[in-house]
Amino acid sequence: MPDSPDTLPPKPQPPQNYDCCGGGCADCELRIYQRELLRWKKMEAALLAGGGSKLLP
Repeated sequence: MPDSPDTLPPKPQPPQNYDCCGGGCADCELRIYQRELLRWKKMEAALLAGGGSKLLP
């Protein structure tokens, strides 16, 4: 979570090809990434709408 409402954590990095075993896992690395990326994009949109623009290192 961000330290304050006007900071954005680093953008999630996509998993490497070898991170997914291809076994159809319920919580696949690709699904985890998509979920984290969607959450990050929502936080980014909220910050931009509110005039915030700080990124955490």
